[in-house]
This record gives sequence, C-alpha cells and structure tokens, in this order.
Amino acid sequence: WTLLNIASVQTYVSGLVSFWIYRQTSDCKWFERGNRSKAAMRHWAESSQWNFLQKYHLLEAEENFSNRQYEAARQSYHNAIQLSKNHKFLNDEALSCELAGYFFFEIGKKTEALEYFTRANSKYHEWGATAKATSVYECAEAIFKDSSICNRSSPQVGEHPIKRYGSGHPTIQYGDGQGEIASRKRSSQFSV
Repeated sequence: WTLLNIASVQTYVSGLVSFWIYRQTSDCKWFERGNRSKAAMRHWAESSQWNFLQKYHLLEAEENFSNRQYEAARQSYHNAIQLSKNHKFLNDEALSCELAGYFFFEIGKKTEALEYFTRANSKYHEWGATAKATSVYECAEAIFKDSSICNRSSPQVGEHPIKRYGSGHPTIQYGDGQGEIASRKRSSQFSV
C-alpha cells in the first residue's frame, strides 16, 4: 500500500505539472505526460474512489483547461472540490480551489478567481499548511494588485481584496462590503 501511495502522489503531481507546462509551452510531450498520469489515476480511482477520484477530476480539469474546454474544466474543478470535501481530503480541496482560482483568473472571471483563492487560503490554514496559505495570499495579492475585481465596487489600486482577520484567515471586502459578495468571516461559506 505504501508503494502505491508514493506512486500515486508522484503520478498526480507529475500530471498537474505536465498540464501546466503544456499551457506555458504548447509542447505536446507535456500534454501526453499529463494524459498518462490521468489514465493511471483513472485506473486507481476504479479500485478506490475514496482515495483517488477527486485527484482524477482535478487532472481532468487541468486537461480540459489545457484544451480550452472551459465549461468542462469548470465542471471538473467543481467535481474535484466537492469530492475532496466529501471525502475529507483538505489538502486536495485546497489545491483544487487554488488551481480553480488560476483557471478562472486566466479566463477573465476575476470575481470567481478571488472566491477560489480565498477558499484555498482558508483550506490550507485549516489543514495546517500556513506557509502555503501565505503563499496563496501573496500570489493573489500580486495578481489582483492592479486589477479591477468586482464591477460594482472594486478595490483601490494597491488595496488587496483578501483581508486578514484575527486568526490569519481571509475575508473578502469590496468597497463598502454591500455588494453581492459581501465581507465574510469564513471563506468556507462560499458554495461551489
């Protein structure tokens, strides 16, 4: 079982990295590597859906994103997040939310991207990965620093839309906080 776990983690990460490199370079060898990883994860998911199905869906989301099949990607991210949540894999839920954030940002849906980055930050904190949570926060800060986030009331240039509160968990604040996405104490209140 230990060897399967090691192999599955290596395959999972390799697949995620391969699809990312493919999107950066358009080099088909990376897309093929990602597909091999996805096929292996599908095989493992057939024998243990509880442990591997959310990982398969995240690889599928990244593949669909790479193919510019945005609606299919959106659905696969949703499936990966929901299965991770249902199966109690905080790490997979956090990673799925983070990658969904990058996806939505890349396709121009900044409000959705911010929601997913905020949820990823919260899930990383909940999992105990505070350095990763800080990394997501800083990445979102850099991405959104000069971007208009919300059509109703966007943050001022230099103002970060993810705010920290007491425990270091984020909250979202747009302008006066009265918009569709008002200030929230816990990003886990977001529905996917």
